[in-house]
Amino acid sequence: MTSFLQALIDATSAGAVYALAALGIGLVFGVLRLANFAYGEIITASAYTLIIVWPMNPVLAVLGAAVVGVAVALAMNYAVFSWLRSQSAATLLIASFGLSILLQRIYEGIFGANVLSASVASGLSTSVNLGGVRLNLLSVVTIVLAAMLLVGVQLFLTRTSIGLQVQAASADFRIARLLGVRSGLVIAVTFAISGFIAAAVAFVLTVQSGTVGPSFGVQPTLFGLIGAVIGGLRNLRGAVVGGFVVGVALSLLTSWLPPEINPFRTAFVYLLVIAVLVLRPNGLFSAGAGKVRT
Repeated sequence: MTSFLQALIDATSAGAVYALAALGIGLVFGVLRLANFAYGEIITASAYTLIIVWPMNPVLAVLGAAVVGVAVALAMNYAVFSWLRSQSAATLLIASFGLSILLQRIYEGIFGANVLSASVASGLSTSVNLGGVRLNLLSVVTIVLAAMLLVGVQLFLTRTSIGLQVQAASADFRIARLLGVRSGLVIAVTFAISGFIAAAVAFVLTVQSGTVGPSFGVQPTLFGLIGAVIGGLRNLRGAVVGGFVVGVALSLLTSWLPPEINPFRTAFVYLLVIAVLVLRPNGLFSAGAGKVRT
């Protein structure tokens, strides 16, 4: 029973990280119909900021990571995606993939191919033993941080004027524009929020690993995107649930699979994606098809 509770706590923490990644990806997809492969490079930029600035000033490092995440996300929008809004989803997808590779090479040129390391928030690695269950402080912080961001985004979307505009644009971008929704502002705000969420993901992963390299953000983006696909890219809540399910599944498989087949745990997740896409091509919580932006 103790080992099960331990695995469940660890799985919940992992699920929270991928739920956040899926949220950041799903927000942008809702408005632009863009599955942004370059989202990982926003995470990476924030992680580099944390690793470099933390030894000098932890508070400045956290604030800087958030600012960098938002700035890189907005730069992506204005430098690349704003020119492609009228293009097909396939074109946007290919553009984001190319941007991802380009930014990885830029990071490699600036920081080198080897990883940078620093002890970021080392106090969060401490654990407390409660009845035989090891409660890691970082796991608690991750779960609380994810819950706060998820609630915050929900309140923003439902209680603010610009949030309601984001929802309208996600439902039907063309009609929303005809009704007076400021498309440029809505898209910019969506990218900014996704960048802030990317910084939160970067913080958790950087505390866990203490290292960052050019491809640091690829894995959380990949699994966040897989989760969003499972839940339904056009349904933000579904995307979050899907990301959480992927994180929980990966963590539980890591804990429970025999050592000889543990390295193949990601294959089981891919099989889950295939099964979902065969049975529910638009995801488990799929909504309407939505309209493209022009």
